[in-house]
Amino acid sequence: MTTGAHPHAPAPHANIDLARYCDECRGWGSVVNDGRYELCPVCQTPE
Repeated sequence: MTTGAHPHAPAPHANIDLARYCDECRGWGSVVNDGRYELCPVCQTPE
């Protein structure tokens, strides 16, 4: 049995308020890493 997200799963939901002024993701809240959408490591980290 494999674990983890399916490769064709939709992108995780980002908090747009946190992403608004982020230069890394340009306000989207997610980035593409190795062909997969992931939450932006700069603005979407839990704090």
